[in-house]
Amino acid sequence: MQQIIEVIKQAFGSIPFEQLLREFMLYSTKEPWFFTEFSFLFTFGIFLFFYALLFTQNSFRKIYLIAFSLFFYYKSSGPFLALFVFQIVVDFLFARKIENKEGTSKQIWVSVAVLFSLSFLLYFKYPNFILENTNWLLLTHFKPVDLFLPIGISFYTFQSISYIVDVYRGEIRSSKSFLDYAFYMTFFPHLVAGPIVRAKDFLGQINSPENLDARRYKESLFRIVTGLIKKLLIADYLGKYVDMVFDNPALYTGGENLLGALAYSFQIYFDFSGYSDIAIGLALLLGYRLKENFENPYGSSNVTEFWRKWHISLSTWLRDYVYIPLGGNRKGALNTYLFLLITMLVGGFWHGASWQFVCWGAAHGLALALHKAIHKHLPEGKWMDFLGGICTFSFVTFCWIFFRARDFDTALLMLNQMAIATSETDFIGFWFSRNELAILLVALLSWTIIPGNWKRKAFELTFYVPSFFWFFFLLAALQLIIQFRDTLVQPFIYFQF
Repeated sequence: MQQIIEVIKQAFGSIPFEQLLREFMLYSTKEPWFFTEFSFLFTFGIFLFFYALLFTQNSFRKIYLIAFSLFFYYKSSGPFLALFVFQIVVDFLFARKIENKEGTSKQIWVSVAVLFSLSFLLYFKYPNFILENTNWLLLTHFKPVDLFLPIGISFYTFQSISYIVDVYRGEIRSSKSFLDYAFYMTFFPHLVAGPIVRAKDFLGQINSPENLDARRYKESLFRIVTGLIKKLLIADYLGKYVDMVFDNPALYTGGENLLGALAYSFQIYFDFSGYSDIAIGLALLLGYRLKENFENPYGSSNVTEFWRKWHISLSTWLRDYVYIPLGGNRKGALNTYLFLLITMLVGGFWHGASWQFVCWGAAHGLALALHKAIHKHLPEGKWMDFLGGICTFSFVTFCWIFFRARDFDTALLMLNQMAIATSETDFIGFWFSRNELAILLVALLSWTIIPGNWKRKAFELTFYVPSFFWFFFLLAALQLIIQFRDTLVQPFIYFQF
């Protein structure tokens, strides 16, 4: 408890009020404000107090939450907040117009609306990729441009597109209230790194949030603390070793490179699922439910199952707005395989403007197509699921190498080290030289084979713990985080996308 107080004093106690206010209004595009910072948790605690007072006042509650969400975005993106607000206003008007059109006119309006939303993403995220490949193909000499990628633009662009397309399809009515649409788009828990929230899942909740009863209090607290532990105690700890290996794989043996790739598999999972847990928990505290974004993905027995459980909000978005519109499985086997490949190429390119991400997406697309082609001919049974799980996890880990490496040469160097410079002594040496990390990796590997329904049942049991124990649980968790977290908290991995 004393250490928690000391951290708060160190963060705020020695700062004069005027300087504290000035710091409060500063933003940093290089060091975004995120959930794991004590300044955010402190500010959120103050915000939550007044939110509780306004909870029954529908309009004031919405305005207050929108204002905080915009402030949250401002702290990470500064002047790009104006761009975000502009896009919200225009997309709202587009949706109203699309709903009132028919036939060809309606198709033209939805096409313009989607291109408008995509134009900002294309401008900020992909110009250097286009220039580099133009120089390579046409032997031109265009210089790269120095553009800041607004935080969360990939997520809120896909979110706005899903809303516009759903209105066009008639699956939802366009929101008649600009306040409601702005609330949906700016809701800060999912704003900068997902999950990608569908309007049909969220708009209906806006005017009727859930009351904070004992069960929801426990659930939200558990999700927030679990997310913080995943990020600060596991992902960031693994990240130190991952960074060393991926920065210069030639300095490490093949076994160490292999363990670096394995560590990254767990780092990216615990980092991103930790963010999702915190987002879901914060939303629950405010009275709103976001859908699950991960469902024990590393326990999948095949790559198709993996993509039903990994980054669920993105995989279902790609399914509904790319794969099915292309034709899905309705146009023959060969076209189905092609559509799967195209869909995953889009998914890879969404992650980053690099051929590495395209390669990563292509590998997953080909794996999905292969599984689609042969799954009916595979034997069934628990042993087959177990072997399939090993193959799936190994394939996913292999693909993460291209996802994480700074360039193709680094990825290929790692693979070369694994192929020609690996021996059993690498793992023995690793065990004795990095004993804590080795134990953690063994524990995480064991964790992956625990069935997802067992984890859900264990989660359900926590609701039967008396409420007053949760206060001590929170203090113990905070003490653990403060005691063992790294002094430099790394930004969430998916902030860069």
